[in-house]
Parts: sequence; C-alpha cells; structure tokens
Amino acid sequence: MGWRLWLSAVVCMVAIASAFHVFLLDRVGEPDNGLRVSEVTREDGGLDWTIRLYDSVGKGKGRRRWQAAGEGYRIDVQRRGEHGFALDIAYRPESQTRHHVRQQVRLAEGPTLVAAFGQAQGRGETRVIIDRVK
Repeated sequence: MGWRLWLSAVVCMVAIASAFHVFLLDRVGEPDNGLRVSEVTREDGGLDWTIRLYDSVGKGKGRRRWQAAGEGYRIDVQRRGEHGFALDIAYRPESQTRHHVRQQVRLAEGPTLVAAFGQAQGRGETRVIIDRVK
C-alpha cells in the first residue's frame, strides 16, 4: 500500500511540474527567435496585434534581427542604429484580408503603434504594436 502512495505522489509532482513549465515558464522567458506575437481582442471588437522584441533596448548590444513565421503572419525586423528599425510584416498573407507593413521607423523603449487598418465584417480596426523590451 505504501509504494502506491509514493508512486501517486511522484506522478502528481511530475504532472504539476510539467504544467508549470508549459503554461508559465514558456510564456515568461525570452523565445529563441527573440520575439513574441500576441493578439488581444478589444471591447470595441478590434484587435491589438503586439510584437514584442526582446533584447532590443540598449546601445550597440543585443540582437540586430528578429524573424518569425507562424499561422497568419510573417515578420522580419532589422535594427538600423540605436532607435531605427526596418519592418517587413505580413499579416494574414494567405487570406483576402491580408496586410503588409514595410517601413522604417524610430521606436522608443516600450510599446509603439506602427500600423492600423480596418477589418472586414464590421469589426473594429486591427492595430499593429511593436513593444521593445530588454
């Protein structure tokens, strides 16, 4: 009877540790490609599409390029000096409501709105926000 209790406790601890790693640590740590994309629906029905650039703050150090491709986006951001960045962002590139942002911008530390466009079916606008973090 005692070994079953120990086995159950070990299995439970492994399950809790796995859940902690999957649901918390992966979201807190810096991704390998240096950027994280998130979508948040606003109360007005619009969408805030935030691209968080890690290791992008600081003079002469950190990353020079961030690239990612996922379901519904392709991103290529290159640093051009201390605050300058070249953006090449494709949002929903395979759909009829696709948008492409290609521009050079100066970004301060923290979130910056870089593009906004209307959405189909009467929903609110979609905003693209770049967030520079350490």
